[in-house]
Amino acid sequence: MRKKYLFILFIFLIILSVPSFAVELELPDPTPSFYVYDGADILNKEAEEYIIKTNEELYKRTGAQIVVFTIDSLNNVDINLYAVKLFEKWGIGSKEYDNGLLMLIVPEDRQIWIEVGYGLEGALPDSKVGNIIEDSIIPYFKEERFTEGVISGFNNIIDEVEKEYNIQLDRNAINEDLYNIDNFDGISYDDDIFSGFKAILIAIGIVIFFIIDFKFFNGFLTYSLLFRGRGFGGYNSRGGRDNRG
Repeated sequence: MRKKYLFILFIFLIILSVPSFAVELELPDPTPSFYVYDGADILNKEAEEYIIKTNEELYKRTGAQIVVFTIDSLNNVDINLYAVKLFEKWGIGSKEYDNGLLMLIVPEDRQIWIEVGYGLEGALPDSKVGNIIEDSIIPYFKEERFTEGVISGFNNIIDEVEKEYNIQLDRNAINEDLYNIDNFDGISYDDDIFSGFKAILIAIGIVIFFIIDFKFFNGFLTYSLLFRGRGFGGYNSRGGRDNRG
């Protein structure tokens, strides 16, 4: 009887953790510029132009594309699922080399996801993507300096892509001020997402999940989640290796 109740609890937790499967995704079409979709209206015109013009030169020389996409909220849709489907619909990067990257930002949900095509995995592995999110983007976002955070992360991504292809884009000529945005060097703020009663509930849920998984499934679900995408904390941020298909 005890195993029966544990199994029911496990199924209930799984259902709660994947609400996106019950939601039909409504993905927008690309903008005329393709490289920027600012649905959350967090970027100024200078930043948009900088991202677009940098990408135009990058695409001509390598076929790679770095798309910045912002939306107010995903309405409980899993951000990884949304990023993968959007990546597929827009066809980011060249078909031959699959060298696209999607920076997905959801301010109201306080989430970030970076989806990386196979062709850029060497330049941008999980660890490097995580460092870019934590060090170059989130500190700005915590001060609601969204444009600076996006450009800081974008510049760091472009830096790695330049190294991968052994090229140097003329970003300084496009916009010297945005090109020279450095990593955040101000005060570090502790995130309160894991504080108080909420932290206790999360911890209990994680312990129950591990107990059930390793007792009945030999840890299969845990290993699947670890290799599906890694969490990097902070601003509910996650960086994704491309797991499309």
